Amino acid sequence: MATTRTDVRKIPNPLYAAAGAGDLAYQELRKLPERVEQLRGRVEKIRPAVTEAVSERALRLDIRRLRRTARRNAAAFVSGAQLAQERAVAAYEELVARGERVVASARTVEAKAQLATARAEAKEADLVEGRTVDAQDELPQVPDKTVKRTRPAAATRK
Repeated sequence: MATTRTDVRKIPNPLYAAAGAGDLAYQELRKLPERVEQLRGRVEKIRPAVTEAVSERALRLDIRRLRRTARRNAAAFVSGAQLAQERAVAAYEELVARGERVVASARTVEAKAQLATARAEAKEADLVEGRTVDAQDELPQVPDKTVKRTRPAAATRK
């Protein structure tokens, strides 16, 4: 009776995140042609108005007003950067989870292929030796769905 053992090693989270990012990018790229057509239509409608607005503003530049705006925007940038950092951490964790699912799915497919090969080899060996295969001699089944593992909730950051 032949048994197969799959060596399962923990893959580092950055690799899971990369796999998740690749899968997410692929899914989003599939939507790109449709989105380009939508945006192309919108650009053609607003192009004249934007061109006119830009030329009028260029004539009314005021250095003092630009300084005030720059200072205000700098303060808004700092608070926005903090929010972006929190979002980046959440997005990273989502990518890790997505990558884990992608890898688990690939491992399941690989395990099924190995099991099918092992079954075929076992049956061929039995036929060569003239033995019949009993149901008890069959190799174990690989489940169709992978078990979803959950991660502990991340500690809240202050």
